[in-house]
Amino acid sequence: MHSKNLRAYLDSTAGIAALLPQAERLIELRHIYSELVPQQLLRSSSIVNYKRQTMVIFAENNAIAAKLKLLSPRLVNDFSKRGVEVTGIRLEVQPRQEPQQALTPKQAKLSAAGAESLEALAKRLPDSRLKQALTEMVGRKKN
Repeated sequence: MHSKNLRAYLDSTAGIAALLPQAERLIELRHIYSELVPQQLLRSSSIVNYKRQTMVIFAENNAIAAKLKLLSPRLVNDFSKRGVEVTGIRLEVQPRQEPQQALTPKQAKLSAAGAESLEALAKRLPDSRLKQALTEMVGRKKN
C-alpha cells in the first residue's frame, strides 16, 4: 500500500469524509466545554452530538444532569460568545458503561484477643448453633 497522509486517506474515503466535519466540530465543542464547566461536572458528562444548533450532552446520573440544566443558560451564552451558535442544550442521562469488576470475597481476620473473647463466650453459652459457630471460628483462627 502506498504511504499516504492519514488526512488524505480519510478525506478520500466517501463514507468517512462525510463524518470528518462533524467529528472535528465535536472535538472543538468538547474543548470549549472543558473550559466552561467545573471539573466535577466535566468528569461525569460529555458532549455527544451537535445538530441544528442543539447540543446533546450525556450525564452519568440525574444529579449531574440537574446541575448541568441549571448551567445551561450560561453555557448557551458562553458558547455564543465563542462563536458557536447554540440555541438549546438537550441533556440525557447515560450511565457510564464500564465492566463490573468481579467482587472478591472479603477476608476478615480475627485477632488473637478476639479469638480469646469468642472462646470465652462460647464456653459460657449453652449448647446451640451459636456456640458451635463460635467454636468453629476460634478453631479456624488456631489453624
